[in-house]
Amino acid sequence: MESFTWAKTSQDDPGKTKVAVLLPGSGYPVEGPVLFWVGEMLGSLGWHVQAVRWTPDDSPGTAPHEFAAHAAQTAFAAAPDAEQRLIVAKSFSTLSIPWAEEAHIPGIWLTPLLTDEKVRHSISASSKDDLFVGGSQDKLWDGGRRSELAGTFVEVPGADHSLQIPDDWRASQQAQADVFARVEDFALGLGSAPGSGAQQRGWTGADLRPTQPL
Repeated sequence: MESFTWAKTSQDDPGKTKVAVLLPGSGYPVEGPVLFWVGEMLGSLGWHVQAVRWTPDDSPGTAPHEFAAHAAQTAFAAAPDAEQRLIVAKSFSTLSIPWAEEAHIPGIWLTPLLTDEKVRHSISASSKDDLFVGGSQDKLWDGGRRSELAGTFVEVPGADHSLQIPDDWRASQQAQADVFARVEDFALGLGSAPGSGAQQRGWTGADLRPTQPL
């Protein structure tokens, strides 16, 4: 794997730097539309964005969670020291959720692998203000597991694992634009007063809906 700077910030006080790492899916690069625009957004909001790209010799082997966590650690190590950290991960890289929980780093988890046992356990024990986004037609989303109490789960009706509406590029574009708006809202709420982040919002838009406890 290799890490590269996506967006760089120039601040008078380096200790105030906010660093976000952008982690790809197994076959979904950071240049893919969902991750690309989130990277651009965070850069515009003043975050230093450090991205990861897989290389041909990369293989998770029998330790995919550790591999995903190593990708996050590699990116953070290559970025400036930060007062605030954030992980943005797609699909396979959401296997870093257990590590992020131990490190107390909030995450924007795009199409997380909610069928994974270790991921499920970490989420159930978490009290962090995380954002989870998945499509209603994605089997790995597993219905958003509505019984979770921590974090905010947002479901995109009709979307698949790529957060696209099959055979409808216009609907896909609109749905992803709505996702970006929710991600921006979440990012702006990080580090604010308690209750100002994702936990406070009651999203009820026609294209996106927060899942509700069963």
